[in-house]
Amino acid sequence: MTPEELDRLYALLRVPSVSALPEHEPDMAAAAAMVAGEILRAGGTAEVRHGGRHPLVLGEVPASSGDPHAPRVVLYGHYDVQPPGPSELWTTPAFEPTVRDGNLYARGASDDKGNLFMLIAAVQRLAAAGELPVRAAFVVEGEEESGGTSALDHLAADTREALAAVIFDSPMIAPGRPAICTGVRGMVYRRVRVRTAASDAHSGLFGGAALNAAHALVGILAAVAPHGGRLVESLYAGVAPAGPAEVEAWAELPPGGQALREAGLRPADAGAEEGFHLRTLALPSLDVHGIAVGEPSAVKTNIPGEAVATLSLRVAPGQDAHALAAMLDDLLRAAAPAAADVEIEDLGVALPAALDPEHPVLVAAAEGVERATGWRPAPVRLGGTLPVVAVLAARGVPTVLTGFGLPDDAIHGPDEHLRVDHLGAGTLAAMEILRGLGRLGPGAPPL
Repeated sequence: MTPEELDRLYALLRVPSVSALPEHEPDMAAAAAMVAGEILRAGGTAEVRHGGRHPLVLGEVPASSGDPHAPRVVLYGHYDVQPPGPSELWTTPAFEPTVRDGNLYARGASDDKGNLFMLIAAVQRLAAAGELPVRAAFVVEGEEESGGTSALDHLAADTREALAAVIFDSPMIAPGRPAICTGVRGMVYRRVRVRTAASDAHSGLFGGAALNAAHALVGILAAVAPHGGRLVESLYAGVAPAGPAEVEAWAELPPGGQALREAGLRPADAGAEEGFHLRTLALPSLDVHGIAVGEPSAVKTNIPGEAVATLSLRVAPGQDAHALAAMLDDLLRAAAPAAADVEIEDLGVALPAALDPEHPVLVAAAEGVERATGWRPAPVRLGGTLPVVAVLAARGVPTVLTGFGLPDDAIHGPDEHLRVDHLGAGTLAAMEILRGLGRLGPGAPPL
């Protein structure tokens, strides 16, 4: 990026746009206004729309030809960031952009302000040169890190035709090896509350005879937890197998054992290292995130009357998330003791999506990245959940999901960073992606 572009990115990074904390509401408004200003700088129109928890920035930059029927491409990103966490864990302040050893350090440097700014700079450069071949429709939200739906609702209701969507919000495989996402997992998120009594009881008086809420909850969770690396068989219904090109690309990813060790994790079972990429990218998985019962730090010989857990089921591409949600609820209830009261709270359902790496839009994007950088992207699924991809897929809009951060960029953690040279490479890649999509025109086939 040019020094002037970097200065504007640094200004955006200095804004602590933490969507999860109410005290940052003024910062959210400031960041939204800055993003709208960047769209105006490209010669487009921009609107900061209120109504959700945080502002949604919408804008459109016309094609340089002036053709109102030029292909329309949706450019999605988010300006909100995760809380920085304890300041003492950061080498330099989280909201003071600092370059060290070729890396730009700041909260949001990689996720997603840095990656978003590559798309913005690409449109600005093409428009300034009179070479923007598409109508660039920006949808930039401030709720991605806190579970809001304003962007999803807008995209689901938008009936205007779009040739493609481009999102820079996923990591590269390694330096010099970008990825183009071929699928994302969905998620079923639940809170399970088990009540076995109106209050706790004395274990010396009732132990062995009274139903214990902790025991009941542990049994319920054990019924849906993986055993030997496998879930209950019904939870695999509808999985769309990864294609040969995707499986081949896994060989270029860090081996499963290495990935676990570098994250400070231990394998779940004997087959976890060998099956790491299949399990984390292409199959459903279930994890318990938290358990609350009793007072573990106290010396208290009681029988708990209530226990609570949160858990989620990651839903693989091809699966019906709502059907799996019903299956999961049935399994949880069936595993409960007859005398226990079980309440299952729906904390959300996000849909999975599968993307065809041979689709002309994804092929054009891969070719554009390679032209710009010399790096050939690999087709790789994303194990996480990105609801916007499923919303676009449901509309039949082919989505290019890529990015120029690295797996070790410490996103969501202290000292988040992005390689400075990737800012320039990503901007050039975005320009070539847009040029390639402009050559496809409106006749590209649907997803």
